[in-house]
Amino acid sequence: MESIGEVIVMVAPRSPTDAADRALLAAAAAWALGLDPASVRVCRRCPHCGSAEHGVPSLADVTSGSAPHPTVHLSLSRASGHVAVAVSFAGPVGVDVESVDAVARSPLADVALSPRERAANAADLAGIWCAKEAILKSTGDGLRVDPRDLTLAPAPTAGFGPALASWPGAGVALADILLASFDPGAGLGLVGRVAVLARPGTGPASQPALRLLASPDVRAWGGRSGRSSGR
Repeated sequence: MESIGEVIVMVAPRSPTDAADRALLAAAAAWALGLDPASVRVCRRCPHCGSAEHGVPSLADVTSGSAPHPTVHLSLSRASGHVAVAVSFAGPVGVDVESVDAVARSPLADVALSPRERAANAADLAGIWCAKEAILKSTGDGLRVDPRDLTLAPAPTAGFGPALASWPGAGVALADILLASFDPGAGLGLVGRVAVLARPGTGPASQPALRLLASPDVRAWGGRSGRSSGR
């Protein structure tokens, strides 16, 4: 299938501070764009209340504050001492990682499963919760939407595929929401999902390309090479 853009995902040990995790996301975006990581930062803005303390992350130039790349989209998630970051050139993105053990110990089934999923006696609760978090991040809704309103489509065997079987009242076309699974790493006890709100009209016919990046590639990089130079 023709690629409509790349989605880069990286999982790394969580930093001591939230600011350091955001700096890692900025470095991943700089790597993907071929920019000096010192020239950019991640800022946040809530589209609902205007707060800069939470909301969708975006990349800004450290001097002008303007976005250096109009089509790059960012997301970040934390679980069990690890952080996942995503950089998307395919459309708005949501990434999520969840601890399988932590989800198993929680009462999430009551707030995560749609009636159809309950009827199917779904066993992969961590994967379902992870997928719905990623989807709602990609659309910008977050948990303002009840996850029980969403019913997942069958998981794609590889790469991106249709995310949802149903979502009554969705503000976007379901065909434009694509979902992929990724392995956060052996022995971590985590599941990972990444969702992309594809450019309107592209839908599942043209899939983004999912790329998993090793964290040393970014942490050792000083702006001398990167995605734009073919690395």
